[in-house]
Parts: sequence; C-alpha cells; structure tokens
Amino acid sequence: MKQSARRKFLKQMATVSAVGALPVLSGCASSEKSNDLSGMFVHHVFFWLKEADNAQVKADFRKALEELAAIETIRYKHIGTPAGTNREIIDTTYTFSLLVIFDNPDDHEVYQVHPIHDEFREKYADWWNRVQIYDSV
Repeated sequence: MKQSARRKFLKQMATVSAVGALPVLSGCASSEKSNDLSGMFVHHVFFWLKEADNAQVKADFRKALEELAAIETIRYKHIGTPAGTNREIIDTTYTFSLLVIFDNPDDHEVYQVHPIHDEFREKYADWWNRVQIYDSV
C-alpha cells in the first residue's frame, strides 16, 4: 500500500474508532447526539511526569486529573496511560493523557479559566517535565 494511501486509511480508522468509542467515555449521555462530533471542541493533554516510576506520585496525579475532569462544561472525559501497543509510529513515552471534549469552544474557554483548572496548574506544574496539548474542532 502506498504511504499516502496508508495514511489516509489510518486517519479514517482513527476517526471511526474515536466516534465508536464515544459512548464508552465517562460522562457520555445516551442521546442521539452522543456520536455527533460536529461543533464539539476536543482538548487532549499529554503529561510526562518527572517521577513517572513513583507509584504514589502517579496515584496522586491521577486523582488530580479526575478532579480536573469534573469541571461542569466537560461533556466527555478519559484519563489514560500508554497502551501496550508497540509500533514505530506510536508515542508511548508520556505518563498520562487527559482527553476532554466540550460541546463548543466557549465551554472550553470556561474550563481554561475555571478555578479548579487554575489550581491544578499551580499545584502540579512542577510535577511534569513536559506537557503537550492538541486541540481540535
């Protein structure tokens, strides 16, 4: 398969997988809109913790992510760690990912200035040596 055809296929499969996975994400409503992503705002954050091998640090950070993901404008949430996949194209070097989906960009802006979000950044910014964010609509 040509490289461009492979990329197109992988992109299509990622879209199908993401849409299919929405009903199992935490906080998912069982309405017809649950599979309709049009107009939604996706915020995906990856964290590389300084003490990634420390079980207590990881437990505390996961709890902090759960508290952060409780902000009321979040429609769907997922807190994850690298899967056991092992392919050259997959980055498994991060410690945690936080995927949150909002109904619209305005709800994302509410999240960005929310006191819980501010407190999270202030308290935990020294815990990671890298953070990478991907936003999409």
